Order: sequence, then structure tokens, then C-alpha cells
Amino acid sequence: MADMAEVKAEFASSRLDRARFVLIGWFMIEQRWRYVIEKELERDGITPAQWLMLIVIASGFRSPPSIQEAADAMSTTHQNVKQIAAGLERRGLMALERDPDNRRIIRLKVTEQCHALFRGRKESDVQTILRIFEGLTDDEMKALFELVAKLEGSADQLYGEAKKARLGAASAKPR
Repeated sequence: MADMAEVKAEFASSRLDRARFVLIGWFMIEQRWRYVIEKELERDGITPAQWLMLIVIASGFRSPPSIQEAADAMSTTHQNVKQIAAGLERRGLMALERDPDNRRIIRLKVTEQCHALFRGRKESDVQTILRIFEGLTDDEMKALFELVAKLEGSADQLYGEAKKARLGAASAKPR
């Protein structure tokens, strides 16, 4: 692999080149972090996708979300969430319950066993997170926090537009 300083210098000449560098770098970082997180989660027998879903369900909603609400929050499909949730239910980490007001809707709830898993992982998770960001100063961490929040907002908008276009294209196809 080429020296990162050389690659960075090649991409520093314009906004578009810097954006390309950031986008490619972002994907490479995501792959590497996924590997680290997979290694950390191995002992508990859960995948990064399951871990993310548990975190989203446990802390991202004020009340138990439907499968579709969880899918929208995770930028994935209803079917993918249903499949991951079913595996978590078999492990006792999540309960899938029918909505009392609309029996067609299935709500996702984390269980006490899930909370116990997170409590047991707390120190290890803190150490992993600190190691991932140990190269950043406090000011850099604050700046990154603000940048990621801003990027998440624009990514959400782009995702919504792409999803709408995909759904529109799917419904326009002849059957």
C-alpha cells in the first residue's frame, strides 16, 4: 500500500480531490473499525449488526420501535431488521411483541439480559472506544463530533432522497 502521506498529498489540490480522499478514507476506516469491533464482540457471540441494533433500540427511541422504525433508523430494510431481531430474540436479548393497538405491527424491545450484557461489556467497550480515538486531542475530538453530526444530517437527507428514488423506480417497473 502506498504511503498515506503521499496519497494525502496527491488528493490535496482541490475540494473534489479532498472529498474523494475523505470518502475513500471513511470507508477504509469503517472496515477497520468493523474488524476491531467484531473481535471485541466475539466473546459475547454477537455481530456488529446485532450490537448496533441493540444500541439503536435501547437508546435511540423513547418507546419500543416497530421493525420499520428500526429499519429507517439504521438505514436498512424491514427484512434485514426482522432477521437480525429474530436472532437476538433467540439469544434472549430482544423481545418481538405485537403492538396492542395494531396487531400487524411488531415492536422491538431489549430485554434485561441485553442490559446485563451491556453492563458486563462496559469497561471493555470504554477501553475500545478510547483506543479508537486516542490519537485525537480534546479539541480535535470536539471538532470531529461537530463534523460527524453535520455529516450525519446531510447523509440522512441524501439517504431519504435515494430511498425515495429507488422506491419510485421500483413502483414504475412493469410487473
